[in-house]
Amino acid sequence: MSSYIDAEFKPMQGRKGDGGTYLVVADDTDEFKTALIYAAHTARIHRAKLGILHIIENQDFEHWGGVEARIKKELRANAEKYLWAVAKTANDFNGSIPSLYVAEGETSEAVMTTIDTDQNIVKLILGGGKDHIPGPLVAFFTGKGMSKLQVPVVVVPAHLKEFS
Repeated sequence: MSSYIDAEFKPMQGRKGDGGTYLVVADDTDEFKTALIYAAHTARIHRAKLGILHIIENQDFEHWGGVEARIKKELRANAEKYLWAVAKTANDFNGSIPSLYVAEGETSEAVMTTIDTDQNIVKLILGGGKDHIPGPLVAFFTGKGMSKLQVPVVVVPAHLKEFS
């Protein structure tokens, strides 16, 4: 017996035998730390990989001329250094080395482009805001951006600290 749901639902396929990649957007907020811990534990349980995305937001270089390339190179180097530190923390949580992504541009667009580019990404995991105020990514992807997203989004409440 086939239903409408069975006929229409086709989960994204990762590599054979694994649970795909769970993507977390890295920044220096407490929400990110909560999302990272949750994603690392959940990825381990579901035989998935962890993906960590750091976004370099567009800078206004209109008046900088030749300095632009040097500044972008420095921003990229700092992003990579930051990601390696986060990767070590994630490895401490789940024992595997995560996939690392660096993107440039507007944050929500960079997240969507990263997901659309890597077919192994099967979930976006974001941390919920403190004091019941969602951060900009949570607000976007649970609102008007949800229809543009190709994977489910998981919002981890900020008050959760322990995961089993």
